[in-house]
Amino acid sequence: MKQRLSLLIMLLALLLIAVPVSAQQVSTAEAYQTTGQFIVNKAPNPSFGDEWFIIALARGEYNVSKDYYDKYYDNVVKHVQSVKGELHKRKYTEYSRLIIALTAIGKDPTNVGGYNIVEKLSDFDNVVWQGPNGAYFALIALDTWGFELPKTATTTREKLIQHILAKQLPDGGWNLTGVKADPDMTAMAIQALSTYKDRADVKASINKALDTLENLQGANGSYQSWGTTNLESVAQIITALASLNIDANKDQRFNKLFESFFTFYNAKDGGFKHVLAESVANGMATEQASYTLVAYNRLLAGKTKLYDTSDKKPNSNPSTPAQPNQPTVSPAKVSFTDTQSHWAKAEIEAAVAKGLLKGYEDNTFKPNNNLTRVQAVSILVRALHLTSSGNAPFTDIDSYKEETKQEIAAAYDANLLVEKSNKFSPSSSISREELAVMLANAFTHKTGKPYIPKNIAPLNDIAKLTKNSQQAITFLYDFDIAQGSNGLFNPTNFITRAHAAKMYVNFLKVIEE
Repeated sequence: MKQRLSLLIMLLALLLIAVPVSAQQVSTAEAYQTTGQFIVNKAPNPSFGDEWFIIALARGEYNVSKDYYDKYYDNVVKHVQSVKGELHKRKYTEYSRLIIALTAIGKDPTNVGGYNIVEKLSDFDNVVWQGPNGAYFALIALDTWGFELPKTATTTREKLIQHILAKQLPDGGWNLTGVKADPDMTAMAIQALSTYKDRADVKASINKALDTLENLQGANGSYQSWGTTNLESVAQIITALASLNIDANKDQRFNKLFESFFTFYNAKDGGFKHVLAESVANGMATEQASYTLVAYNRLLAGKTKLYDTSDKKPNSNPSTPAQPNQPTVSPAKVSFTDTQSHWAKAEIEAAVAKGLLKGYEDNTFKPNNNLTRVQAVSILVRALHLTSSGNAPFTDIDSYKEETKQEIAAAYDANLLVEKSNKFSPSSSISREELAVMLANAFTHKTGKPYIPKNIAPLNDIAKLTKNSQQAITFLYDFDIAQGSNGLFNPTNFITRAHAAKMYVNFLKVIEE
């Protein structure tokens, strides 16, 4: 009898060891804190390739050091510049992943060290080359901040959605290859489609996929992928449910998911294991578990879903510090004492309303004052949301505030400026020709392609200008940004604030269409 009792005690002890007590006690909030620390320890100096770590930390609002995301961004810029914007020749999820991470920390992926990462998704064939996951993450990336691709792009949201729907297997799931549903790929498809869940075709597809996931589920809420019971499959499904505003703990179909999820939790190091047989946490499993916890905790808190990073998108253009002869009042004021009968009244008010130009403290706009070169740059940089982590190579801008020097650097990095000397002459008035070239360069930066006109504009005073200037002025002419007067463009004339208002407003109409 004693032997039987001893054997029973030993069996109970083994069972208690097999089921981690910490997994039964830890909450999703507590588990996130330990995974956050695990990630920071693993990536103290984050760089390109650590995007999922960054997404997990930023979306969960983990308390990192003040310069943590700055270090990551600086390292990313260096990498992007070192590869000249080409992250990978074939794997376009590299671009999508980086877009998601950058928007998660409030950084604009349309200008990363002078390279537009978003527009890399323009080629549909390249995006979907590596399989349906290419379409999943391209759609997620575009939806983070509601990015729009150029009109010339072959990728569209609708094509991505239809591609994903077309790849759904007869059993209701998705797989990278093969004819049977894989839980990971099925859950990721749901995450990509979740933004469009109210569309009839998408709704039907998602409901079919949820039925499939319910049927693939093990008795204790576990899932297998490639024949292996693992953490990541469970994590992706919890994330997918959260993207649909479904609480896994409260849904009868999936209320055992967290039971399975936490069996992989490793209390000793605060991370998660890939499979139960592992004795220490697995880095990839922990990063997926971490952002799953974020997705779930954000659902409980009523916040935007994991990949909806619109809460991190800047709500307004950064302000430009006042410089000599530069306006100082808020752009909210759109009625000025000296513009009531001015020919550009409507354009001035539109420009001020958009925050491109400002009035003066005495309630005037001074429409006939000349625009300086630094003001022209500041306006365009704000309009395009350009940033820079470097410095422009000009020796005559040291007296300006750091914010303004960064704006000049951003314009320089984006190739908006064509300066050939080490002087920028920031306080000099800008000519009509110079602003035309700057706007044409901005169009190239924004669209990824220069505007090459079929014919040069029929203006009688531009024939002796450089080919670059002629094409830039023709760009303004063809797009009705500036038409000139009486057959002349007057390229050497200085731009007045009134003319600048009209040209900037018209330019924005072109690039925002």
